[in-house]
Amino acid sequence: MKNDTRQLSALHDLSKSIVGVSKMEDVCKQILAKTAETLKVNKASIMKLDPNRKTLKIVAALGLPRGVSENACVKIGEGISGRVFKLKKPMLIKDVRALGMMPKKRYSTFSLMSAPVTCFPMKVGKNPIGVINVTDRKGGRPFSKEDLNLLTTIANQTAAYLHICDLAESARESEHIRQELELAKTIQERLLPRRAPRFEGFQVAGFCMTAEKVGGDYFDFIEAQGIPPSAVVADVAGHSVSAAMMMSAFRSALKSGWGLSMFSPGLVAERMNAQLFEDLSAAEQFISMVYLQVLSSGDQSKTTVKYTTAGHYPPLILHGSSFTSHSTMDVLLGVERFADYHEKKVDIYPEDLILLYTDGLVDAKNELDQKFGVERVKEFLKKNRDKDSERIAEDLCLAVKKFTGRRKLSDDVTVVVLKKE
Repeated sequence: MKNDTRQLSALHDLSKSIVGVSKMEDVCKQILAKTAETLKVNKASIMKLDPNRKTLKIVAALGLPRGVSENACVKIGEGISGRVFKLKKPMLIKDVRALGMMPKKRYSTFSLMSAPVTCFPMKVGKNPIGVINVTDRKGGRPFSKEDLNLLTTIANQTAAYLHICDLAESARESEHIRQELELAKTIQERLLPRRAPRFEGFQVAGFCMTAEKVGGDYFDFIEAQGIPPSAVVADVAGHSVSAAMMMSAFRSALKSGWGLSMFSPGLVAERMNAQLFEDLSAAEQFISMVYLQVLSSGDQSKTTVKYTTAGHYPPLILHGSSFTSHSTMDVLLGVERFADYHEKKVDIYPEDLILLYTDGLVDAKNELDQKFGVERVKEFLKKNRDKDSERIAEDLCLAVKKFTGRRKLSDDVTVVVLKKE
């Protein structure tokens, strides 16, 4: 049971760390950082198969000299990594000297582990696409079977992420996929609300600025008699028609009979996850979501909002001259079948601003490869807080567009603004 909890915790942390990351190199770096933290090691690497040369090459490394990580190349079946890949089985070596091998000077311990990057749970394929290696455990203790099981679990999850990265890369190079993306953009635009409602005591607005290659962003408002008015912002991992279709399924589930109810945000997220888990798992996709409810109150001086964040950026709330932003630290939809989702409550006062957004806002880069970032968002909100919510939403997206200059957006930029009157 302890080991199961450790595995779930590791996958939880891993899923949160890759939110908003799309490049394979960056995904691998995040995976290694979390792996090293969980297993308490100083050195780790991910090797990926080069199908043309039939060799394994390091695509990300932690704690290894740059020359080693750039030049290391292993033939299938040779060395520990090559054998693990060929046999499709993880390997735990408590002391390499017992195998007649002498560790290289750059390693400080004799124990190591290697696991094939194979994604059995998601049925991507039974053939590994690489291996993940760890060594130099802090404290010098050898690895255990529990450690190997955990590394194998991480390796399986790594395969899913790398598979998605490969699909995205293929999409960039395919004219056929380009046509699919145009269709996806059309689907996405039709899913977005045509007008913003007026929640009692709030000005409400939403705006989505789509990238050249649609990223599956979505926002919506829920308003009906006897139901707490709510706002939702979500983002499907991946691109193309599959992401747009999955967002369509998300929208349908959200607006179905059980979704429009008095359920609290945490319970809405749990039911959304239960409803969509099979489809998300089969499609190897995940959805991040922030769901916020405005609660009725007899106190005219303030209003309470309640929200949950499923692997998504938390609401950014401006009160006076200070900001609050607290995540519920919950996993993406589609990661765990029976995930629990939690809630935060915040009191909102007149002139306060609430911003919900997707990662495209803060990750947008200019021609110098600088990110727009959260601090620029905060600065913008402070300077523009006197405008109405619709103007704030539109101008914020325009500010991002001006910041990126001639560099095209790599992801959609979606914002929802709630301004307390």
